[in-house]
Amino acid sequence: MSSSRNRRSRAPRRREGASSSSSEILSAHHLRVQSSLSHEVAHLFRSELSDPCFEGLQLASFELTPDGRLIHIGYTLTPESEASPREVQDALARTHGYLRSLLAEHLNLKRIPRLRFTFIGVTEQGGAR
Repeated sequence: MSSSRNRRSRAPRRREGASSSSSEILSAHHLRVQSSLSHEVAHLFRSELSDPCFEGLQLASFELTPDGRLIHIGYTLTPESEASPREVQDALARTHGYLRSLLAEHLNLKRIPRLRFTFIGVTEQGGAR
């Protein structure tokens, strides 16, 4: 019993003694996880998904929430895209579970975040008119 008392009394001291460097370590870890998820999602879109709705889709932004449970992915469509934004959104909703299962296979994470896709807009064509 005395050992369990010791464990309980040590836990509050750790929290009180936390310095700003521990929050910097957490943010560095968060950025590494966000970066690896971003690269893996981009790779999966290039190599694993063959839905014709994704032909003109470009991933534009990627943000992992601070608790690591949700990824906000912004995407754009090219003007040549034959699918409407609504069709693309429906196709993304259909592939949500498949993408998460592939992320679980490829990454060694305790928890695979949910994916939330947000349509940003249609990209402008570059070059001369």
